[in-house]
Amino acid sequence: MAKQNSTSTLKLADRPTAPLPAAAVSALSRLDLKLADPAIVRAVTVYEIATARYDELVIRPASTLSGAEFHSLTSAQLRLTKAFTTLAEAGRLDLIAPAETAGRYRLASLDCRRAAAQSDFDGCLVAQDEMRMCRCQLESAGRLDLIGVA
Repeated sequence: MAKQNSTSTLKLADRPTAPLPAAAVSALSRLDLKLADPAIVRAVTVYEIATARYDELVIRPASTLSGAEFHSLTSAQLRLTKAFTTLAEAGRLDLIAPAETAGRYRLASLDCRRAAAQSDFDGCLVAQDEMRMCRCQLESAGRLDLIGVA
């Protein structure tokens, strides 16, 4: 009778594991989207693009927007709503969490610039803390591309 090695009886779940590297998380995310329904993939893409455009325009006073920019802002709002509804109905709101985090990062970046312009050191530190937190979340999700970091 063969002798069984006691280390081979350890279950896989009992072994300590390290977190996945950001590249692996990103690859899994892309694979998850490739396996998803094309309507879901389209909704995520539309949501990410519309969020970036909305964030870019909403920070400016409405009186400074051209007619085309105002139309672009309202169009982005409409696309966000439709994409959100599609993802909510599919139960996949988890897919847009990185886009929402990227939006918070962009707003914190703007707050930091405003605080720096007003010599508000404490406000700048608060905004930088928010930016760091958002960056960490995006790095964990493998989606630094949403804030222009490769």
